[in-house]
Amino acid sequence: MDGHNTDITDERDALIASLEAQKIQQEKKIEQLEKSVRTKSHTIESLEERLRALLAKQYGKSSERYNPDQLSFLNEAEIIAASDTEDDSGDDNVSEVRAHKRKRHNQRNPLPDHLLRVDVHHELDESERQCDHCGNTMGRIGEDVNEQLSIVPRQYFVTRHVRARYACGCKECAKNAPVPTHPLPGAQVTPVMIAHTMVSKLLDGLPLYRQEKMAARDGLDLSRTKLARWFIGGSHVFQPILNGLMDAFFSYDIAMSDDTRIKVLKTGEDNPNTQSALWIRRGGPPDKPVVLVDYKASKSAQAAYSLLDEFKGTLVCDGASNFNLVVRKNELTVALCNDHARRRFRGVHEKLSKNKNNRASLAIVSQGLKRYNELYAIERKVKELEPEERLRIRQEEALPLWESFVDWATQKYNEGVRHAGTNDALQYLLKHAKNLQTYCHDPRPLRQTS
Repeated sequence: MDGHNTDITDERDALIASLEAQKIQQEKKIEQLEKSVRTKSHTIESLEERLRALLAKQYGKSSERYNPDQLSFLNEAEIIAASDTEDDSGDDNVSEVRAHKRKRHNQRNPLPDHLLRVDVHHELDESERQCDHCGNTMGRIGEDVNEQLSIVPRQYFVTRHVRARYACGCKECAKNAPVPTHPLPGAQVTPVMIAHTMVSKLLDGLPLYRQEKMAARDGLDLSRTKLARWFIGGSHVFQPILNGLMDAFFSYDIAMSDDTRIKVLKTGEDNPNTQSALWIRRGGPPDKPVVLVDYKASKSAQAAYSLLDEFKGTLVCDGASNFNLVVRKNELTVALCNDHARRRFRGVHEKLSKNKNNRASLAIVSQGLKRYNELYAIERKVKELEPEERLRIRQEEALPLWESFVDWATQKYNEGVRHAGTNDALQYLLKHAKNLQTYCHDPRPLRQTS
């Protein structure tokens, strides 16, 4: 009987042990599933945050939802006039002074002296010069001048180059008067017109098709194809200048580069997702700064390398991976732009300030901005100092602040931040902390390194 009870006890203990083992396994499995759910929830939240930002950026201003200010450009003049306190009518206006009203003369700024003056004279007829009192003829005693701004509207005209011909009576010698060298020999256009086309497109933002329409209003058939030929041909004239700017850019050991995505129609690329970009390069000696703008059909590392292949020194850029190739091949020192890192904290702060449900994350990004403000204050203080003194202060004051900043960010990141934007700002700062501090080891002003 005792043996039977012992068997039962053993079976029960084994069953209990088996159940406990299963329970432990299930608890571990539940823990793993909960961890997986938390990870996926964080990923979903991060993706939703980025999606909202992308949607706001791409569609925010062109939403189909009615906006009362959407058509304000139609009555822009009325809006500005209503908000402007300056009266340009030429009449006296009225201002209230304490308990009574009095007239004050309108003070208008004089028109610039460099503008051409065209006089329009107004005279009294002979019959109007008779004195109303005695009937005698009045004499001129002076004049009143009122200046008004005017403009000569765009007017196309034809320049005729008339070359005089000369010949000797001996019939052995003849000469023609020379004409100035033309940038596009054979083109039926003046250099002034070429320059106007380029300035209108690049500086005034008028595409060639709009210039074509403007010419058509004046009865001129000026196709955009012809304008494009003038534009491209005219740009070749500036190649020697561009070469000089390139030489100046590569002659200095600090350069900045960044790219801006643009949408280009009819690029000939099969892939509609190709990201064309305008690449900005800023560098050259401090007393002769150079800014270059280049178009590339992509934002790739090869595109960045093709623009910076001859550069040696310190490259100021953001944390984009497309600069890694040129950094590695040319052994460049990287100084990451702190404005990019600070902007991440500021962007999150602006969003959370409108919706204060997530106070913990708001406190974190507020602290991040506070620490950045302290670093920026140091740069304002050393801006006009001598290089040696500037470097000393950066080493003694900025570097300790950076060490504290990174330690704080590490602690907050390790504690776990649920808000995706806050987590992204901390992660970016920690990932690039070393290169964000590069300027602290250079004595030159920050305007040359950012």
